[in-house]
Amino acid sequence: MVKGILYSVFLLLFSLQVSSQSNLLDAIQEKHDIGAYKKAREILLKVDTTSFTRLEKSRFFFVHAVSHINIEGEMQETYKTLLKAKKLVGKKDLALLFEINDELIYSQYSLVQVESTANELMDENCLIAQKTQDPDQLIGCNSYRYMQIAQDDPLAYEKKLKLLHYSRVIAAKANLYRIAGNTIFNIAATHEFGQQYDSALFYYEKSKSFIENKNYIPTTIVYYSNLGYTYIQLKRYDEAIESLRKALELSESQDLKPYKSKILMNLGTAYVESGDFEKSSKIFEQVIAYSNEKNENNRFNALQELEAKYQVQERKLENAELSADNERQKTMIISIAGSMFVLFLGGLFVYKNQDKKRRLALQEIEIERQRADNLMKNQELATIDAMIAGQEKERKKLASELHDDLGSSLTTIRLYFENLKNHFKEDTSKEIYTRTDKLLEETYATIRSMSHSRHNGVLASKGLIPTVQKLAQNLTDTGKIKVSVYSHDMDRTIENSLELNIFRMIQELLSNVVKHAGASVAAVNIIGSKKSINLMVEDNGKGFEAKINQKADGMGLYSIEKRVEEMDGTMDIDSSAGHGTTITIEIPII
Repeated sequence: MVKGILYSVFLLLFSLQVSSQSNLLDAIQEKHDIGAYKKAREILLKVDTTSFTRLEKSRFFFVHAVSHINIEGEMQETYKTLLKAKKLVGKKDLALLFEINDELIYSQYSLVQVESTANELMDENCLIAQKTQDPDQLIGCNSYRYMQIAQDDPLAYEKKLKLLHYSRVIAAKANLYRIAGNTIFNIAATHEFGQQYDSALFYYEKSKSFIENKNYIPTTIVYYSNLGYTYIQLKRYDEAIESLRKALELSESQDLKPYKSKILMNLGTAYVESGDFEKSSKIFEQVIAYSNEKNENNRFNALQELEAKYQVQERKLENAELSADNERQKTMIISIAGSMFVLFLGGLFVYKNQDKKRRLALQEIEIERQRADNLMKNQELATIDAMIAGQEKERKKLASELHDDLGSSLTTIRLYFENLKNHFKEDTSKEIYTRTDKLLEETYATIRSMSHSRHNGVLASKGLIPTVQKLAQNLTDTGKIKVSVYSHDMDRTIENSLELNIFRMIQELLSNVVKHAGASVAAVNIIGSKKSINLMVEDNGKGFEAKINQKADGMGLYSIEKRVEEMDGTMDIDSSAGHGTTITIEIPII
């Protein structure tokens, strides 16, 4: 009896110990989720794996590998640890297997000396995603397809953006706000890689709130680092320095070595371009401290050159200042005498021309508005003309089918009935009746097929999408705004009325962007799914209060909302002053 009680107590204590050790893994994962890898490693050192199952050991090796790569930046040991985790997990936990494979994929891209199985791992994870239909994993699969696009593919930039915008819609529909934010960030990075820096800045600014709310330090570091680089390319050096200093402070506070060298290089470049050679010299001294011995001499020469530039610049400034003092003394009297006369003439000239300039500016604004209106109206007329031409073609086809197919069939049926009427016999009438019945069935099937094709409309990929792309190109050609169009899974037939409704909504939304937003970049997303069509129109303009008031609405949003409601759809507006606008519409397909 006593032995039994002691044995039960032992089992209870053992299970509590195992449970507490497993809880430590949960605590480590929580630290990983916010990028606190140093604190995660402190917890990791307390874990005792003696009583762990194979699955728990797999998870332990996985979190250990993630901590190691993010703190040390060393890949070889991380890769070996991940292989151990994969071997232990098997097929027991598909979510964990997906994460392990994901880390292995990115590890292999950094390891030259290992045989690459990245494509096989990607395929395995995509099969897991198809099996689970987990939105997070489906988006992960899209990211692998992104990575597999060849860099020398002339359409690589467009293909990558198309995948990312598709992932963004998946994330939004599944309310995965964190992943949606990451996807917007990746869209920005892709624009940056494609040297479309205005578009990159648009999406970086759009992803800022997601990055800050995410509270994941490594991503925040990369965000400010990339933003700083984009500002450098746009020659906005003060903003570049501010962003890069934020990235550097975060990197140093977490001792995350993989990021620091790149940030310092970009920060040094920003100081050079802004003309602050003294600060750039100090930054490049830190770069040298992080560089290896092989490149140390080259970097030292670069530093010496920058210091020489600084000294030359200082001498130039001193000489310029002395010359300016002498010149000032010579021209002082002449300047005072002439300044009053010049000011008088200048004031008179400004007074006469100010009103004229104001009128010209107002005329220019009105001309631009009329030009935008005409462009929209012409595009709508072209779309309607195309649809009318298509409908006329369908009517001619219908008339031809009625004449050739149904006309001859009905004539034959009439002859059969006359034959029955004039030559009614028991032995032959049954055969004639059978033929007549069969012909009637075939005629009915023909009518049903014609009716079905009549209501199908045309493929959206050959009607709606090219029309929207043409509208976007026309707006871009004005030089005032760049409009991009992204579509996915729109190789489907949609009714003419729905197609025209969708086009008119997109047209009206783009018209609002041109007239009211003051935007330089806009994007249209048209994404198809089994049960709906999703539209997303966004811009980097001045934004507005998102609440729609029927009486105060000067942008037609109320009429668009009513049109969406009539189609049993939904409409969402995300906008605020100074932060652009995103309008999302979902239309069900009956």
